[in-house]
Amino acid sequence: MTTKRILAIAAACALSLLSACGSNEGVELGAFPAISKTEGDPPFALTAPSSKSPAAFSYASSDTRVASIVGDMVTVGIAGTTTITARQGELGSYNPTSTSAVLTVAKRVCVAPLVNENGQCVVPTTTAAYVSSTGVTWMPATIALTWAEADAYCKNTSIQKTTGWKLPTQFELAALVSSGALSGQGWAAGHAWTATAGSTADSHFAVNLGSGASDAFPKENKAFLTCVR
Repeated sequence: MTTKRILAIAAACALSLLSACGSNEGVELGAFPAISKTEGDPPFALTAPSSKSPAAFSYASSDTRVASIVGDMVTVGIAGTTTITARQGELGSYNPTSTSAVLTVAKRVCVAPLVNENGQCVVPTTTAAYVSSTGVTWMPATIALTWAEADAYCKNTSIQKTTGWKLPTQFELAALVSSGALSGQGWAAGHAWTATAGSTADSHFAVNLGSGASDAFPKENKAFLTCVR
C-alpha cells in the first residue's frame, strides 16, 4: 500500500472519530435564558442560542395553552409555565442538539372595576345603559369605589374605546338625576361620587341617584362610580 493511500485512510479515520466524539449530543449551545411574560402581552421573537453549527433552529412549547410557537414567534396564552425547547437539526458532520428554557406567564392583575378578559383589563359588561343627556355621555353607575379609585378610573380608562372621561361635578350629576333620564336604565340605587370637593380636605360630594340629594362623604368611603364625557 502506498504512503499516499495510508495517509488518506488515516485522514478518513480521524474525520470519522472527530464526528463521533461528543457529536452524539451535538455541539455545545450558548445561553437560552428563562423568559417572563404577562397574559395579554404581544407576540415576541425567540433569540436562538449561539452554536458552532450553521443548522437552523426549530422551537416547540410543552404547553401550547401557555404559549404557542410558529417559526420563532411566540404567542402568549394563559397564565402558567411551559418549557420551550430549541432544537438544532443535523447538518454535515454536526449532529442534532437541543436546549430548553422555562417561559413563565403571569396572570394580568386588573385594578377594579376593570376585569381580566383574555389577558386584557377591560371595562366589565353590564346590562345597565349608557345615557346621553345635554350633549354628554354618562357611563352607567354599577360599581362602588373609593373617591381616589373612581377619579383614577375615569381619568385613565378607555371607556367605549375612548378616553377623556371624568367624574361629573355635583351640579352635573344632580341635574342628570332630576331630568328623569336615569329611569329604567338599570343604574345602581345609592350615592355616586362627583369631582366637587367637600368642606374638608378629605371629602367629596356624592349625589343620590334616586333622589338627587347631595352629601359630602369622606374620600375613603365607597360610593358608586359614573364617568362623563
